[in-house]
Amino acid sequence: MTHETFRVVRRGVGMSIQDAGRPGLARFGIPPSGVMDDHAAAWANRLLDNPPVAPVVEILMQGTHLEVLRTCWIAITGADARCNFPRWRIVRAHAGEGLVFPLLQKGLWTYVAVEGGFSTPCWLGSASVYPRGRIGRALGDGDVLHVGTEHQLSLPPPVAGRLVSNDEIRDYQHPPAIRLWRGPQWDLFPREDRSSFFQQTWSVSAQSDRVGYRLEGGHLSSEVKQIISEPVLVGSVQVPPGGQPIVTMRDGPTVGGYPKIGLVDPADLSWLAQCRPGVPFQFRLADQPASSPD
Repeated sequence: MTHETFRVVRRGVGMSIQDAGRPGLARFGIPPSGVMDDHAAAWANRLLDNPPVAPVVEILMQGTHLEVLRTCWIAITGADARCNFPRWRIVRAHAGEGLVFPLLQKGLWTYVAVEGGFSTPCWLGSASVYPRGRIGRALGDGDVLHVGTEHQLSLPPPVAGRLVSNDEIRDYQHPPAIRLWRGPQWDLFPREDRSSFFQQTWSVSAQSDRVGYRLEGGHLSSEVKQIISEPVLVGSVQVPPGGQPIVTMRDGPTVGGYPKIGLVDPADLSWLAQCRPGVPFQFRLADQPASSPD
């Protein structure tokens, strides 16, 4: 049995249902999809005692408005879009209230979890929506979200609330150096390109989405020619002929013919995902301190 819990009044820039994704299907050309920031999404579920893989609402940037149809516990984590409810803690949302995300301040992706998790259809073992592959569809105005009744949050007395430690609340305006592992074509890039890649300050282009993040900074010389198409992992840093690197993200292609200078460490991909255009960051080799790479 499920209950109608939220209604989408305005979808804003974009929103969809996501969970941990569907790994293991790349050989069929299906990307893993899933939440862009697994750190923030996991905390939203953890606050509510939900399973780590419970579906959440993923909101891009700003403009979203949800109407609460049924009183419930919720948790909001991730980007700061000036929501009218507190973030990074559990909150009691009452029927008739609205969750509004009017103005993005930090980060890109916000997560809304509800006690028990959202009850949504699954495709190939996951509720994650992948519109480009016609697996599910993004949420739109008027859509109603349901929640199962199998689990309800119960706080032991005298606990009145629950929140995330400040150590786990990230400042998306000041990301750390993103750890990078050497890619399959690392040795094919000239030493000057490899050194330049780590010495530069980068930012994410506005021409980015769940498929890939195009990086802005000084262009690499890109002397390495296109290669025979081979598997591409999430986090792969490909360098097309123009010399402007592209990081493959959750909905990215599973094969490609651009040379790959590196692979973003999976634990740091969530940091990169929250870098909005204009926020500066650097890379460092994952297996050594920041220095000129060989």
